[in-house]
Amino acid sequence: MDLDYCVTCRGDDFVEFKSEGDIVCRKCGTVKESRLIDERSEWRTFSDKDKDTTDPNRVGGPTNHLLEGLTTTIGRERNDGGLSYALNRIHARTNNPDRLLVNAFKEVGRMCDLLGVRGAVKDRACEIYKEVVEAKSLKGRSVKALAASCLFWACRQEKQPRTFKEIVSCLGNDVSKKEIGRTFKDLQQLKKDELHRQGAAADALASSCNQTVQHPAEFVRTYSAQLRMEFKWRRLAEDIATAAKPADRRMPWDGRTPTSVASAVVLIAMVLAEIRKDSETPGGAAASRSVKARFDEALSKVAVVSSVAEGTIRGVYKDLFPHLRELAPLETVRDQELQRLPNPDWRNAGPQVPPQQQQQPAAPAAAAAPGAAASPAAAPPAAAAPPPSVALMPPPAAVPPVVRPAAVVGVPGAAAVAAPGAAAAAAAGVTPATQQQQQAQAVLQQLALAMYTSAMAQAQAQAQQRA
Repeated sequence: MDLDYCVTCRGDDFVEFKSEGDIVCRKCGTVKESRLIDERSEWRTFSDKDKDTTDPNRVGGPTNHLLEGLTTTIGRERNDGGLSYALNRIHARTNNPDRLLVNAFKEVGRMCDLLGVRGAVKDRACEIYKEVVEAKSLKGRSVKALAASCLFWACRQEKQPRTFKEIVSCLGNDVSKKEIGRTFKDLQQLKKDELHRQGAAADALASSCNQTVQHPAEFVRTYSAQLRMEFKWRRLAEDIATAAKPADRRMPWDGRTPTSVASAVVLIAMVLAEIRKDSETPGGAAASRSVKARFDEALSKVAVVSSVAEGTIRGVYKDLFPHLRELAPLETVRDQELQRLPNPDWRNAGPQVPPQQQQQPAAPAAAAAPGAAASPAAAPPAAAAPPPSVALMPPPAAVPPVVRPAAVVGVPGAAAVAAPGAAAAAAAGVTPATQQQQQAQAVLQQLALAMYTSAMAQAQAQAQQRA
C-alpha cells in the first residue's frame, strides 16, 4: 500500500536520491522505498542502426494494464510520396480500440494534477472509467463528465475526498454542473446494480449508496496537509473532528456540512499551535494580545484552502467553542490554552472596554423660599454630550409655545400663550384647527428627540468599538 507518511515518525517530508534509487524521510532518515527504477526519458541515443528515427527513452514508456498490449502499425517507406504515412494515420484512427480510453485517461490525469491527489486516485479513477465503458451502460455521456464522476468516486474510495465544487472547477465551462451530477448518479446506480448481481451483503450496498456522505476527519487530512501543519497538530485536528461526529448522540453542528466542520476544526488547531508557540518562547505573555489577529489570519488561510466562507467557519466555531474541552484530548491540550482562544461573541458585542465611571448625580436645586410659587413644569435633564469625534445631528431646538391673538375685547394684538385644556383654549380663543396644529407640532418634537437619542447611542457604541 502506498503510504503518504513515514511509518517511523509519521512525517510526510521525503527526499529522493536518484543515484541510489531511494526515497528517504527527512526527519528520521528512514528509507521508505529503495531500488526504484527511473522510467523517465534519458536523453541519450539508443536507436536502431537501420532506422532514421532516434529513441531517447532508455527503458521505454511505462506499461498500462488497462490498455491493449499489442498493436499493429504500418512502416514507413522511402520515396512513396507520403502514402505510407497517410495509410498509417488512417489505420491508427480506424483500428485503435484504446483511442477513447487514452483521451479519457489524459483528462483524468490533468484533473488529478490540478487537484493535487496521489497516483493511486488516478489509477482507481481510470479503472472505474474502463469498467463503465466495458459495461456499455452510460453511452451518450461526455468523456469529461464521465471522467469527472469517476475521479469523484475514486477520491472517496481512496480516502482523499474532494468536494463536488472542486471537481467542477477543474473542467471550467466545458461541462455543466448538472451534467456531472446526473452522470455521477447514473454511475452510483450502476455500481449498486453490479453489487446486486454479485449478491453483495447489505453493508456493501449501504456503503455504495452512501458514497456522498463523508466524515469531517477526511477533509481535515486534506486541509492540514495543504496548510503544512505539523504532524501533532494534524493528529489533534483529526481527533477533534472524530469526536465532533459521534454516532450515539446529536450535536448542535450536525446540520453543518463536513467541509465547514473540518475548516473550523483546522482553524482551532492552528490557533492552538500559535498559542503553544507563544507559551514556549520568552515574552509569550506579551504576544497573547495578538491572538485575535492571528485568529483572523488563520481564518483567511483556511477559507482559501477549503473554499468555505469566513462567516460559515465563524458560525461553526461558535458552535464548537462551548464543547472544546470534551472534544480536545486532555493529554494534548491544556485548559490554559483553551481559555486563551478568542471568544466567538466578541465581534458582535464589541471589544471589551473597562466600565466607564458613573456620572455623579446633579446637585439638587436650591430649596424654594417659603411662600414662593412652585415652577409650573420641571426642566428635563440635559442629555449626555456625544463624543467630539463623532458627528451627530444637532439637538432639536426648543420650540416656543404657539402665540395666538387674544380674543379679549379692548386689548387688540395682545398675546396670550396657548394653555392646555379646553377651558384655557376657549379663554385664549384657540380654534380646533389650531389645536390640531399644536398636537402635530408636539408629535414632531417627540420624533426629533427620539431620533437624536438613537443617533447618540449609535455614535457612542461606534466610539467604544474604535477605542
